[in-house]
Amino acid sequence: MDTGVVRRVKSMGKVLVASTDAAFAAAIGQMVSECGFTPAFPAEFEGPWLSLTRTQPRVVICDYDAQVGLVHRLIVESSARRVPLLIFHASEKSAAVTAFAPVERVRWLKLPVSPAAFGQVLRDLVPAARHAA
Repeated sequence: MDTGVVRRVKSMGKVLVASTDAAFAAAIGQMVSECGFTPAFPAEFEGPWLSLTRTQPRVVICDYDAQVGLVHRLIVESSARRVPLLIFHASEKSAAVTAFAPVERVRWLKLPVSPAAFGQVLRDLVPAARHAA
């Protein structure tokens, strides 16, 4: 077997990771990479609509516990654009969960989560037609 051959694996698409916690964003970005996707992050002071337009993500991941106005607006904007949402939380779900009930393809994951469970949820959120492409 030739160990000098480097294999390139094509990304399954971009995943936008939004959090005000740099350590959280880095850890989730690493997990996104390990699942075969390319992590993207909002630029500093970038509006949520610009983040979505610039990155064209297949899924948006938000850190619900560290949210600020921009993260909350990103959740609303991605819902309006019908981009699937994966919302992480460490505390118990609040009444805000019901606000996302009518939105399609929203999943909540409580931390900590195993890499295998994370990967399965991420793959489940990717729209089937685009996943096959």
